[in-house]
Amino acid sequence: MRNPIAKFIILLTVIVLFFGTEHASAQEIKSTVQVVAPRVTMTDKQILNTLQTAAQQFINTRKWTDENIALQEKIDVSLFIEITAINNNEFQGTLQFQVVRPVFNSTYKTTVFQFNDEDVSFVYREFENLDYQENMNMNDFTTLLAYYVNLAIGLDFDSYAELGGTAYYAKAQSIVAMMTNKPGWNQADGKGIRNRFYLAENLNNNRFKELRMLNYNYHRRGMDLFAENPDQARKNITEILKTLKESQALFQNSLLQKTFFSTKWPELVEIYKGATVPEKTAMAKFLSDMDPTNSQRYEKIKA
Repeated sequence: MRNPIAKFIILLTVIVLFFGTEHASAQEIKSTVQVVAPRVTMTDKQILNTLQTAAQQFINTRKWTDENIALQEKIDVSLFIEITAINNNEFQGTLQFQVVRPVFNSTYKTTVFQFNDEDVSFVYREFENLDYQENMNMNDFTTLLAYYVNLAIGLDFDSYAELGGTAYYAKAQSIVAMMTNKPGWNQADGKGIRNRFYLAENLNNNRFKELRMLNYNYHRRGMDLFAENPDQARKNITEILKTLKESQALFQNSLLQKTFFSTKWPELVEIYKGATVPEKTAMAKFLSDMDPTNSQRYEKIKA
């Protein structure tokens, strides 16, 4: 082909198609994984760095949904894994899981959800490939990571659209069912109801639908409005919390309600510090009644 213009057009088309395909298949997660073992005596802790890097790459380079998610819209997830015991290639420890998202028209990021998993165990051999296939447990560690990735996607989607994360909660619950009789995946594991079994169960249980709607309403009608109209945003959050109060008898022992307050209490304190004096007093008492565990912390609203 001698025509240079035609060559340029073909080259430009190839570039557009290439980058268009790349964008369409772009990964959805921007994870930060940290693996530590401060209480474990080890002569060489390099394996922890290897595990950390492998886990982060496994999450960040895999396509988890059929959605087209732009770079600035990637879901921000952090996993902090503390190894408390190592026996040959068997690791035991805890995991802290957190999902954050940006607030519209601001540089502020709100913590959507955080959860402490106190019953983590898996086998890992340094430099092994971290393989995963949906509906199959190829590796206890990658299955654990997939569980939390699906929860992260569901939680993020729920915060932008009413019940938007349903499909991903279903995937998480399928993982739980697949891992039955494995340590850390059963009703009796962990501390009380604070475990992976009940977390997936609550998110999929229609009884707790209002708590899922709380995620959406709090973020879309509340936090995303703050930059534009802080007084209205605060008023909306108050109304949302009072609606929750009406159903407290139904929800008070649920893992989702407990986790909402353990995640949001620092933010709620800051939100109501900007209220009028009467509202500060009223909301400090209201939040203390709703969340007695953090009652002393809500006193900071009045300071």
